[in-house]
Amino acid sequence: MKSAANRLIITVIGTILLPIIVYSVYEISSITEDEEVIEKVYHEQLNAIIFSVNQFSDDNLSSILNKLEDNLSDSLTLSDAEPFLAFSNFNVLLLKAADSSQARAVVLNDRLKPRNWLALQDSLLAVNPELSEQLLRYKAGGYRKIEPIGTIRLGGENQQIIRAVLDTKMGDIQLTGLLSIEGFANNVLAPKLQQIAEGELVITLGYSATNQLVYLTDSLTNDVILRKSMWLFPDLEVGISSSSKTVKELVEERMYYNLGSSLLLISLLIFGFSLVVRNFRREMHLAQTKSDFVSNVSHELRTPLSLISMFAETLFLDRVPSQEKRKEYEEIILKETNRLTNIVNKILNFSQIEANKRTYTPTRTDINELLREVVHDYAYHIEKNGFTHSCELTEPLPQPLVDREGLYEALVNLVDNAIKYSDQEKNLVFRTGQKGNAVYLEVEDKGIGIATDKVKQIFEKFYRVTDGNVYTTQGAGLGLALVSHIMDAHNGDVEVESTLGKGSTFRLVFYLENHGENISS
Repeated sequence: MKSAANRLIITVIGTILLPIIVYSVYEISSITEDEEVIEKVYHEQLNAIIFSVNQFSDDNLSSILNKLEDNLSDSLTLSDAEPFLAFSNFNVLLLKAADSSQARAVVLNDRLKPRNWLALQDSLLAVNPELSEQLLRYKAGGYRKIEPIGTIRLGGENQQIIRAVLDTKMGDIQLTGLLSIEGFANNVLAPKLQQIAEGELVITLGYSATNQLVYLTDSLTNDVILRKSMWLFPDLEVGISSSSKTVKELVEERMYYNLGSSLLLISLLIFGFSLVVRNFRREMHLAQTKSDFVSNVSHELRTPLSLISMFAETLFLDRVPSQEKRKEYEEIILKETNRLTNIVNKILNFSQIEANKRTYTPTRTDINELLREVVHDYAYHIEKNGFTHSCELTEPLPQPLVDREGLYEALVNLVDNAIKYSDQEKNLVFRTGQKGNAVYLEVEDKGIGIATDKVKQIFEKFYRVTDGNVYTTQGAGLGLALVSHIMDAHNGDVEVESTLGKGSTFRLVFYLENHGENISS
């Protein structure tokens, strides 16, 4: 039986549990690699957001320059475009034909006009010839490139200098413009940034050299995860941060979640496997116990049948030497017949209990009278086995609702066990008494006693203690299981007081209230 159980355990471990554990270990070991991939993807998403912000800025400024092209006349006046340009955060425009050195200056914000305007105008027009040719080549290829060429500070604001080529009615016009960085950030980019953030991100605009913030979509609670310079404003950086947790925190949280999930899965598998093994061992133990039960019962039946057959044959053949011997043989036959009847009744009662067919009919019963009846009926059996006995009865006692036949059977089983397991001091004491709202019967012996850790197990069906001389004593392991069932059916208790080597006291307790008229199994 044990080898079969061990083979099953090894098979389950090898085919189910071990592969799952190996897989879980692999998953745990690959968490770092997976998180690196996730972090890379996260950064790519942030790059895509920054690219979107840059593209939006470029498209917005290109739209402004397209409208400027549509409004330029032959005399390079701006007509209806001036209010539009002012709203678009342009402060100064210098317009110069591609084939001319003369420029038209348009100052859209008078407070920004410096005293040394002419010197500033000359410095703005001092364009690198290579840059001018490059912008014209882009224009010839059908693409207008907007080139940032530096910043200056005017009127307390940082101005981005940009250079582009316009396609007008009078030909190509080179434009040099001063664009307010703060104004463009707060008036043009802010709505777009709020739309992108959507409460999940914090997007910032700030100067890379000074870390001064120009705009942010929300309060900044975490470090900026990623920064990138803008195309049109090289000194200005777009920064992105998580509104709740940093990438490191998110990665660690996910790692701990995966690790915890894997460990929980392994724990659940081990727990489930332990339950399967426990139940299997219990079933194996039950099967072994049933096998022992059949063997013990067969032995117990064979012994009385052999004696009855032998002495009956002796009497039948009239081989008895004297009248005293005849009487002795007749007593042995009667004793073994009673023993055989007791074994058969015990098995039949147990089979009724197993089939849930055992019923009890309680009546008001004098437990003192019932105990006297049991002692009287078994006095011969008790004395024949060399036992002395005494009764300590408390009278009068209240009469509980008891099924007489069931209680009689329970007491007989206790007496039988007391006789079986008392091999030294052979003395039995029968008691009755009342304690609070209950009455009780006791059977005390001076036998081998029961170990404390075995007290609960002795009431299990088929259970027999395997220590010392107990296992060599004949029995089916049903007596105390029947006693326990009978007391449960009466809503009573079985109490045991036992000391190894000194004896045991079994107490049957019946409560005087909360009893119905019919008790069933």
